[in-house]
Amino acid sequence: MRVAIIGAGPAGMAAAITLIKNNVRVTLFDENSGVGGQIYRNLKNQSDRNVRVFGSDYFKGRYLLNQIEAASKTPLLILKYRATIWSVTAQKQVSWSVGGSSFSQQFDAIILATGAIERAMPVEGWTNPGVMSAGAAQILMKTAAYAPANSVLIGSGPLLYVVACQMIEMGKPPIALLETQTRQDLTAAIRQLCFSAPMLTYLMKGIGMLCTLKFAGIKRIKAITNVRIRSQNKHHIIQFNKGNTEHHIEAETVLLHAGVHPNIQLTQALGLMHHWSNENLSLEPVTDDFGRTTVQDILLAGDGMKILGADAAKQSGELAALALLMDTGFAIAPFDLSKRHAQQKKYFRVRKLLELLYPPKNWHSYPSDTTIICRCEEVTAGEVRHAIKMGCAGPNQLKAYSRCGMGNCQGRFCGLTVVNLISDMIGSPAGEVGYFRIRTPIKPITLEEMANHETISD
Repeated sequence: MRVAIIGAGPAGMAAAITLIKNNVRVTLFDENSGVGGQIYRNLKNQSDRNVRVFGSDYFKGRYLLNQIEAASKTPLLILKYRATIWSVTAQKQVSWSVGGSSFSQQFDAIILATGAIERAMPVEGWTNPGVMSAGAAQILMKTAAYAPANSVLIGSGPLLYVVACQMIEMGKPPIALLETQTRQDLTAAIRQLCFSAPMLTYLMKGIGMLCTLKFAGIKRIKAITNVRIRSQNKHHIIQFNKGNTEHHIEAETVLLHAGVHPNIQLTQALGLMHHWSNENLSLEPVTDDFGRTTVQDILLAGDGMKILGADAAKQSGELAALALLMDTGFAIAPFDLSKRHAQQKKYFRVRKLLELLYPPKNWHSYPSDTTIICRCEEVTAGEVRHAIKMGCAGPNQLKAYSRCGMGNCQGRFCGLTVVNLISDMIGSPAGEVGYFRIRTPIKPITLEEMANHETISD
């Protein structure tokens, strides 16, 4: 049996290691130049000092990386780096491009470990040069050892604190954090507190990060709304409201973050079932407890299924691999699967707390008419609302009318905003609105790559 695993983050690596231990041949794909995903990005090339900068969670990835490196020296593991996946079919055929050529290969099973995407935070000025996501800033730090100076971070969620603390460690502390969570959010989240090991671990990490920010003298302004960014000559003025009062702050770089949601491009293209999460305002693929989908021998693992974090993603990868092994005749005890799932379920309570503490806010989920929501095609929220008034009742009709979602990102960043706007305009629940119809190629492919296509027989 040969298994394709798409995504070499914590879930993908854990799944690969579990399968290889059972003498299953694995091809592991990733768009980056090495394994690790976002959480362990570029870990193999980091100095010991930089590993300390990015914290203990980053360091934990070395164990997985070492196992993958050892397995890559055997015939059981083939690594495909810088591979852009542009097609996955229900018949388990995977197509990808790399180095100016493209390839297709048939597999016996597929595990999708595609991870999460940062939620778009469309506010006035979010497309200006010098305004980027907090995740993009973290990529800069991990790959180029560069932290932007004199930054302001805006939004909510654990990653906001993680990036701010890493910037402090790199000697480029942010000017301030403008946070969207309110006292009401905190009150709602407190009700989810329990004394499980994962909950206590997350609480201790959070308290540690908040102490780091306090000791560094970083200003935190909470319950902010209605952010507008005015930019000129690499200089930004951030206007925002706190209560009924308008404030402003200046910065050289603006970092936005409104949480993350599962990357559903491949699962949508495969026609898998999805459900709408009212807590995270996002679509999540429907699976059983072990990552099985409605298509036989196509499984999901990690944050591409549900956002639970790196530790849970590793367990999810192992679960998906064990479920696949059991389904294909390997001697895997059902009790072992159930026991591992029970351990993973402890992270669901943590996720519930985070969703209540850092919920997406209406003022950026339903942006003003002048705000661009589709960066690729420069379509504004006002144009989308006008199209809906003209009778566009779904994302695909809207795409044809306005070109929103037709750009290079294929709706990755505007898709959820479009769903929210349609839901708001027509008065239907977001879960009933639908989503963009995702077709092959999932990502852009050049004519050269198409011309240099090869089908791999094994």
